[in-house]
Amino acid sequence: MHEIINDAPGYWSGRMLDKARSLGRSGANSFNLWRKKLDQNSLEKELAHIIETANGHQAKGLPKGSPAYVVLRDKAFTRIQVFAEKWNVEITTIEAQAPALADLHSLCVLDKQVPAGLKVLVALLGTVFLLVLVGAASGLVQAGHDWVMRFIL
Repeated sequence: MHEIINDAPGYWSGRMLDKARSLGRSGANSFNLWRKKLDQNSLEKELAHIIETANGHQAKGLPKGSPAYVVLRDKAFTRIQVFAEKWNVEITTIEAQAPALADLHSLCVLDKQVPAGLKVLVALLGTVFLLVLVGAASGLVQAGHDWVMRFIL
């Protein structure tokens, strides 16, 4: 018969228990935010190192499309993917916040190469055109010489 229904704890121990529960939840949230921030800083440092390495290769004259750039791009993508899966973040969001990754992607693509057959054709036509120009120039020199000689004699 003595049944007490108490929605809000009236005793100090009940209030302390509620505060401890809420503190535990907010403390866990704070801890997770702190861990996420540490992971994000680590990811940013790793990506900065990868991009610096790619820029160093580019400064040394490594051509676009080189396997070194592809390895660096894959390494960066793997790190981003691990972070995104761990913290449930969109990969596109991370890539949008790091525009240097687009430069790294562009270094992995070969520049347009002119086909060898076209190069041979242009060289052949250029040689013929150069020979025609040399012939025309020598004809002009000969005509000028003849004109001067008739004027003098």
